[in-house]
Amino acid sequence: MRSRRPCTPRRSASCATRRPSPLASDALSALRASLGERLRTGAGAAPPPPALLDVVVQRFEVGRGGDVVLVLPADWEQLRHEEGAAGAPVPYWARPWPSGLALARALAADPPASGIRVLELGCGLGAPSIVAARAGARVLATDGHPDAVVFAAHALALNAVVADVAEVDWGAHGEALAALGPFDLVLAADVLYTEANVRAALALWPRLVAPGGELRLADPRRAGARDVLAAARATFALESEDRDAAVVLHRLRPHACAAP
Repeated sequence: MRSRRPCTPRRSASCATRRPSPLASDALSALRASLGERLRTGAGAAPPPPALLDVVVQRFEVGRGGDVVLVLPADWEQLRHEEGAAGAPVPYWARPWPSGLALARALAADPPASGIRVLELGCGLGAPSIVAARAGARVLATDGHPDAVVFAAHALALNAVVADVAEVDWGAHGEALAALGPFDLVLAADVLYTEANVRAALALWPRLVAPGGELRLADPRRAGARDVLAAARATFALESEDRDAAVVLHRLRPHACAAP
């Protein structure tokens, strides 16, 4: 796990229909300034590319409980170009992917109980965590990319909800999360896109979910998800629901005899 405060979550006071930005121009300028102060602040870190600070704020309709407000780069293709020129990975975290929005809508329709412990893996821009926090859950939103954690923290604040955020690559540093668990609810949206993540999920996910808890996975029908779900039947009871043509929502609950 890479973190400015290792293993310590940071508290943030903190496809779908898009709505115009809810921020006035001066508020948007303040938001960009805040991002600029918090992105890539480590010693020797390269400054953020211009496209990472050229952001917009958009509302996304998720159903019951109101819209969610997300902060995202105005031109993702330009950001990808600038990151690629600097030798950085493709910033997949910086887009509101259908699986994340589908999971947010599912949580709005069937929200977690107030006060339960919720962990989101690979939170990206943070839509599912926002909905869970709005319901009163105690949320820890995690992502392996430090920029994603900063954007998610700002989105939580704009939605006037409180949650913890932490920079954790769950596929590589699952032990750090297991040490914080188990959790009543684990959230994951489109995270099984590599063989390494599939292997990590098989080893880690049963340890993250508390007895009586559940894991909600939104997935765009990836082969990796089929492999994980087939193996997970030994540990979890599985329910699957087509949310739309592109995304399936899976709910995994530990068998009564399964240990976390």
